[in-house]
Amino acid sequence: MPKFYGFGECKVCSVPCTSGNFLRHEGKRYCTACWVEKSNPDHPDLKEIREKVEAAVEEWKCAKWTREEGPLPLGPKSVKK
Repeated sequence: MPKFYGFGECKVCSVPCTSGNFLRHEGKRYCTACWVEKSNPDHPDLKEIREKVEAAVEEWKCAKWTREEGPLPLGPKSVKK
């Protein structure tokens, strides 16, 4: 089974990007915390945004399946069957 690398990682802080917590600008990926810090360094909730992004990464890593934890979910059906 191939390894799934997710959505890449942030160009600035190298945090893995999760669904809804990153954006692409000029071909580069930024997590929302780095983008807010870049565009508005005086944002009052910058620390909370960074904590939310890091917590989403930890939750995403825990949601992945492995063979040791239990059976893998069934994928799409084969075309031939």
